[in-house]
Amino acid sequence: MGKIQFSYKNKKKLRIFDFVGITRKGALTIQFLFFNQGKKMKKDMNIENFSSICISNYMPTYKKGIYYFNKIRKKNGGNKQLMNHSIPSNQTEVPSTLVSRNIDANFTRDKKQNHSIMYKSQVKSSYNNPSEYLSFIAPHISKDLISSKNFIEIKNLANFLNSNFTSFFGFESRLTSTNARSDYLIAVSSQNGEREALLNLINNKNIPKNLLKLPEWKNVGALTEKWVDPTSELHDKILGLWLEFDTADNAMDIPIPSVFLQTIPLRIDNPSDKRQCKWITQTAIPLLTGHAVKENIEKGFISALEKLPLGASVFHVASMLSRNTDSIRLIIKRMQPNDIVPYLKSLGWSDDEEGLSALIDEIKKYSDCIRLHIDIGDTINPQIGLECFISPDKYHEGQGWDDFLTYLVEKKACNPNIKNALLDFPGVDQENSENEFDFDSYMPSVKLPDTNFSKAIVRYISHVKILYKPREPIEAKAYTGVRLFGRQ
Repeated sequence: MGKIQFSYKNKKKLRIFDFVGITRKGALTIQFLFFNQGKKMKKDMNIENFSSICISNYMPTYKKGIYYFNKIRKKNGGNKQLMNHSIPSNQTEVPSTLVSRNIDANFTRDKKQNHSIMYKSQVKSSYNNPSEYLSFIAPHISKDLISSKNFIEIKNLANFLNSNFTSFFGFESRLTSTNARSDYLIAVSSQNGEREALLNLINNKNIPKNLLKLPEWKNVGALTEKWVDPTSELHDKILGLWLEFDTADNAMDIPIPSVFLQTIPLRIDNPSDKRQCKWITQTAIPLLTGHAVKENIEKGFISALEKLPLGASVFHVASMLSRNTDSIRLIIKRMQPNDIVPYLKSLGWSDDEEGLSALIDEIKKYSDCIRLHIDIGDTINPQIGLECFISPDKYHEGQGWDDFLTYLVEKKACNPNIKNALLDFPGVDQENSENEFDFDSYMPSVKLPDTNFSKAIVRYISHVKILYKPREPIEAKAYTGVRLFGRQ
């Protein structure tokens, strides 16, 4: 059962102790201090008045808890300042400056007895916006993966985006990080009204005005407006997009996303294909950046499509709005591992020591699906990315990550603590625990025709990206996903 403990101290001002913990089983433990010189508390003080409390919207029903000040004082050796209440050993640290918006809980002063009581009513499951998703999965995130401070920043960022435009998000974590910071990624689908919800969020000015004044957010709105329009060429050619926020490097007071467009397969095999692919450089990217694509970058983009090996195609095109670059990022799928280096060399990329070939030979022992990242600017960026997947994609039931991460630990490209935190992350939480979760009865919610379904949140390791740059040590990042599933 969740519980709150408190004590008095000889201060006039109400104060809150900066700690919140939530156990993996959903139980809540909050410890804070308030000070009022023994005077009566203000009656019916709603929990939302406290700016330093984070409570999951998905906790089970709690009973009324009554804690007598004298008993607390006696238990703690007469010390009126209670500081170190015992926390369950499986507790995961959770940020302490997040506010849950849907908790019906009040603090009151009992008139007949000199003690305070806290009432907690049942909290219903809700899966409505990015902030609520984050509250729900907070108990499952290790502090070795995302620190409390970083989680606070991500949660505050999600509060900017208070709308139901996503059912899928994730984190990008650097595997050698010592400060437990991650980037935050949000997916928006062309299905089930998600892109329309994003447009409404922007057009109805439901995000802060200071964001709407930024050219980057205006451009995101302009692209989304075209994407929603059934008469636009973008309507059927963009299947979804990802908003990536670089929260790993610094706190984003004004969040600016990089935008990854999930497109129909792009490759050029004949002149007509070339004309059909120019919507990327002549419409989509200019809408995102606010200016035309440089001629040499467009030529590099066309060349990259023309030289693709048989069967390979580009399926993500990104504009890194949060970074000072005009480069276009391409993500290429269905490329055979042995074709990667020859393809890169055909674009002018070089690797005198042939280190990439040796690396690919190693990682294909662990990953049976490798996708290539390249950045096209005035030239091909020497740093390339290899997205490594393990198939079949069984989400939280996926096998093989332990071996892959162990390999990266041995290569000094992964911190052992981060490895363990990643392996602990996968799981599933169901709205109706009586239902047995399986992939025959549950499917991603965007594939369901309506919202009348039993919900489940699935946490999993999506993939690992290895960054390679000639003559430099490799870097590795893990991408964890959180996705809404439904059962009708």
